[in-house]
Amino acid sequence: MNLYIVVEGDRTETQVYPAWLKLLLPDYVQINDAWLVTDNNYYLLSGGGIPSIYDHIANSVLEINNINKQSSNKYDYLVVCIDTEECEKGEEEKIIRQKLAEKRVKLIDAQLVVIEHQVCMESWFLGNRKVFKRNPQNQKLLEYIEFYNVGERNPELMDSINSEDFTTKAQFHFDYLKKMLAERNMRYSKNNTTEVQKSDYLNELINRCSTTKDLLTFKAWYDFVKQLK
Repeated sequence: MNLYIVVEGDRTETQVYPAWLKLLLPDYVQINDAWLVTDNNYYLLSGGGIPSIYDHIANSVLEINNINKQSSNKYDYLVVCIDTEECEKGEEEKIIRQKLAEKRVKLIDAQLVVIEHQVCMESWFLGNRKVFKRNPQNQKLLEYIEFYNVGERNPELMDSINSEDFTTKAQFHFDYLKKMLAERNMRYSKNNTTEVQKSDYLNELINRCSTTKDLLTFKAWYDFVKQLK
């Protein structure tokens, strides 16, 4: 199996996905040139955010079609990883498929898989119940927990706290995560995602989505990866 992956951002996803895939699919190798695909490879491309990702997806479809037509080694999946942000779950996939239809671009001999991060990838990271501290020292984090306890409630469904500091839900989820990790002396930024890349961290997210009805978009990604083994 070979994967062509387009992610929305150019920092978090490009760091975390390769680290997680190395843990879950150790036989897969990342390649830096889509045309150098052989077997059990994945190529990962940043879409540069919204709206530019939609053009990147269309161009990726055309590239996959050319590679699958001219090469003996083919891509089996085009995987698009994108934040839902303020949208409802499923809306981004509809937008992607609609834009491809408008451009009259269609995958040949490959399957499109859209993985949504509801609300953002940091929403997934908030699901680690072992890292979550119920009685933190940080007063602002206490306020966040009183507003929405991510140790007990699904982080993907969390709205934004009523504050002038945040104009989007994703901004609030990001700050919540930073403060949650800081309570454990763990640093997190868009440029430094080392803590959430670790196997223990990933396993806690897997455990939560496997034993509860939380983190359903993370579970969709994990279930997809599992079937590739």
